[in-house]
Amino acid sequence: MKNPVTYIILLCFAAFTVAGCNFGKKTNWKVTLRSVDKNPYGTWLSYQSLKYYFPGAKTEVLSPGFRFSNIDENMSYHDDSAALLVLVGLDFYISETEKEKLLQFAAKGNEVMLFCSKLDNQFETTFGCSKEDGGAEDLPPALFNPAKDHKNYVTLAGSDAVKYNLEGRSLQSYFSFDSTETSQPTDSLTDFIETDPVVVAGDYDGADINGGVTVLGKSAQGPDFIRYSVGDGHITMHAAPLVLSNYFLLQSGNKKYLDGIWQSFPNNISNIYWTEYYKRHAEKARPSSLLRYPPIRWAFWIIIAVLLVYVLFEAKRRQRVIPIVVPPVNSSVSFAETVGRLYYNKGNHQNLAEKMVQHFLEWVRSSYYLNTSEINETFIKQLTVKSGVPENTVKELAHMIYEVRTKSVTVDETYLSRLYIIIQQFYKNQ
Repeated sequence: MKNPVTYIILLCFAAFTVAGCNFGKKTNWKVTLRSVDKNPYGTWLSYQSLKYYFPGAKTEVLSPGFRFSNIDENMSYHDDSAALLVLVGLDFYISETEKEKLLQFAAKGNEVMLFCSKLDNQFETTFGCSKEDGGAEDLPPALFNPAKDHKNYVTLAGSDAVKYNLEGRSLQSYFSFDSTETSQPTDSLTDFIETDPVVVAGDYDGADINGGVTVLGKSAQGPDFIRYSVGDGHITMHAAPLVLSNYFLLQSGNKKYLDGIWQSFPNNISNIYWTEYYKRHAEKARPSSLLRYPPIRWAFWIIIAVLLVYVLFEAKRRQRVIPIVVPPVNSSVSFAETVGRLYYNKGNHQNLAEKMVQHFLEWVRSSYYLNTSEINETFIKQLTVKSGVPENTVKELAHMIYEVRTKSVTVDETYLSRLYIIIQQFYKNQ
């Protein structure tokens, strides 16, 4: 009989093999709302559906950093057709300039479709509505957030009996209106909003909803799909962005809800702009915002490059010009020459010769440290070695020093010149 350990090892190997068949990529349940994501809370299906609901329309995905203040004439005007701007995300905040741009875009006959969980206060004030219960989409289903609470939660106007299912994250956001104040559009919409009688689709607990709002759908708590007329176009808002998610659309019958959303728009849509802001905050006035514009960005980097070059070349330590220092001259020799010229001009050659000899011997003592009390063979040899002057010249000078000291020679100009030339050889060799 085989060892039972062998059977245990084989069984474990088989179990891991079978389990390995189920090892795959885990499902990403994070809310992304991106058109390229096929995970449960991506919007791939909704984005792909646009070409079926709007055949022939050109679709463009705007970058996440796109600012609505950059909406230009090419986006706003499309001859006899209209453009649809779809904004998909959770927290929607914009600047005053961007709000005005969106209103102008819609007023020119275009459509704005905003899916959001939290709405900018500027929009709430402008349109006279309030966004309620936003932000729960970030909370996964749990004991305190049961997924079944969102089942059969949303309906479309005119078909309240048909409820659409999502057993998952929250669909509870909705809009509220104050019949006396906030439902009235503010003065900022005076140039845009129509003053036609209000169309209210469906019924919301008998509330007097007015101010140019059309209710296109409801949640269990209140209107979550509303539309405002702005000039020749509309701004439509949906409080439950997860109705665009793949997970919602894959539930039985929920495709009809998407039908209700896209079919609520006119048939003359020629261009669709899709932007995924996810969690969008109002652009703050800070220097980095300017770098999004190519001319300013290029100018900024050129300035930085010029400053770097300047710092590189100017960082070297600057040094004052070093003055040329004239080497010190032997003033004693100059003095002796000056005195010699004085004696020479007076014609006292003997006295001048004595002074020249005396100065020379003093120079030998201080320069070569030799004893000059006796001018003999020893002195001649030592002076020859230290001075580098030929020995014959040293002997000639020693002889002339003897003659000048003993006054055994008549010192004339020729003799004085020869004495001067010999002495100068010693000074030059120093």
